[in-house]
Amino acid sequence: MAEKRSRREVRNSKLQKVAADLFLRRGYEGVTIDKIVELAGGSKSTVYSVFGGKCGLFISSIENLCREANEPLAKIDYSGLDLEQSLKKLSFHILKLITTKRSVELHRLAVGEALNCPEVGEAWYTHGPERTASFIQSVLESHSDELRNTTIPIDRLAVLLHDSLTGDVLYRLLAGVGRRIKDTELEGLACTTVDVILGNVEKRSSVVDQI
Repeated sequence: MAEKRSRREVRNSKLQKVAADLFLRRGYEGVTIDKIVELAGGSKSTVYSVFGGKCGLFISSIENLCREANEPLAKIDYSGLDLEQSLKKLSFHILKLITTKRSVELHRLAVGEALNCPEVGEAWYTHGPERTASFIQSVLESHSDELRNTTIPIDRLAVLLHDSLTGDVLYRLLAGVGRRIKDTELEGLACTTVDVILGNVEKRSSVVDQI
């Protein structure tokens, strides 16, 4: 029984991977179940029984692509780093993540299809930006003693940093007017953004202390 489950998982994983690659290249309307099965193997009945059809497989593929993209963020080592250093290290890796060609294509695809299928937008946001912001929140929470005087909720602070990091860079890439950014530039942007956010948090905390 365990062997059968293993084969099933491998088959389903291949369907998701092939489907994800096709959706990224051709968009939702440009992909058929027949083409997915032709390239991945299996059968149309499997797509319907496991994923509920093309839309279900599309949503599952979006979720997997987001998880795959975010996976490196879960493996970052913060040993010996303070809050500022940890945030700068994480911010650099987030910028590396969102500026890859695959991430930009995924963003464009998910947002483009969300209007016709809200479940797609929800899956992408939950497993993409919201998940990415959660890594920032975890770092902030692990250094809560350094933020004890701030009145800004930590979850909100995480979103502010996330959006400050991703905004202009991502907009340019989505619009096709951005260029490939060097790692040194991404490091500089990460450091500047963290400095601005933490600097404003410290100012706000000092004002509160004076009241």
